[in-house]
Amino acid sequence: MQEIKDLTAYRLSLKNRILETATSAFYHKGIKAVKMDDIASSLSISKRTLYEIYGDKESLLFACVKQTHQERQEFLRIYAEQHNVMEVLLEVYRHKVEELETVNYTVYQDIQLYPKILAYMEQVRISSHDLFISFMQRGVEEGYFRKDINYELIGRLFDAIGEYVGKEELYSQYPHEELLSTLMLVPFRGFCTLKGVKMLDSVVKK
Repeated sequence: MQEIKDLTAYRLSLKNRILETATSAFYHKGIKAVKMDDIASSLSISKRTLYEIYGDKESLLFACVKQTHQERQEFLRIYAEQHNVMEVLLEVYRHKVEELETVNYTVYQDIQLYPKILAYMEQVRISSHDLFISFMQRGVEEGYFRKDINYELIGRLFDAIGEYVGKEELYSQYPHEELLSTLMLVPFRGFCTLKGVKMLDSVVKK
């Protein structure tokens, strides 16, 4: 019985180590550049063991993408409970800049080859739209965002812009902070009340 428990604990630990190693490799080197052999070798395990835990490369990549998203969402959920919407906005902005600075831009190209992951990302996009509306409504209630704006329409426009940025690969053509500042901070300043503008400017300076 103890042997079974030890084996289960080992497999769970190994599964987590594989996920951590693969996530780092995919995001820093690009998906195409990383082979399952590379991941197995870096962990000193056989490729057979790797495939027993994650059936194929897409399954492993899917697990990496899903865990990264869930961890980010959980962090922001907790952060949002302790900060106002302007501070949350700047934290999201900081995360986005950090992501573009650290993730190999070929990841955004390579990921188009994996239908299962694209389907998951579409689900994330839909749920993110609802979260955006709730976030903007909270900003209105806190007095930082204007009441006279159709945020449902704004959310749809942001979706279209995000799709265009990916299609045209703008992340590889402009400095990351300039790109994200133009896409996020500039329009959000237009949504702000005077109170919101003052808060945004003060947070940005910090």
